[in-house]
Amino acid sequence: LTHTGRSLPEIMMMMIPEAWEKHATMSKERKAFYEYNGCIMEPWDGPASVPFTDGDYIGALLDRNGLRPSRYTLTKSGKLIMSSEVGVVDIDSSDIEKHGRLEPGKMFLVDMNKGRIIEDEEIKSKVVSERPYQEWLDKTRLHL
Repeated sequence: LTHTGRSLPEIMMMMIPEAWEKHATMSKERKAFYEYNGCIMEPWDGPASVPFTDGDYIGALLDRNGLRPSRYTLTKSGKLIMSSEVGVVDIDSSDIEKHGRLEPGKMFLVDMNKGRIIEDEEIKSKVVSERPYQEWLDKTRLHL
């Protein structure tokens, strides 16, 4: 999929989509993205927390059912630890900047070149705005 010009976050959204079909507050653009890509490939429901990287980005995506825990700790000294449980690595409590966990269907992404964590909403808003998914659906979808 990377050879088709898709970004790593886009590929992960295609392969393991969040629950979208009955999501009342999700944008039409994001629903169009998931509907269009659902015609290309069957989504995987997990259960899994799937880590991924391409050298520029590193991240993880939790399946839409959220049956596997995926927790992370960011330290003041610049370390990021993600695992299924808290406490797999001993960290001095004075060094902890933030604890968190992935929620069902959410993505955790770090831009390694910029040294920043990119929030789920920012990632997905960017991806769904890059191509005219609704237009493609309207032009190519055939309702039987």
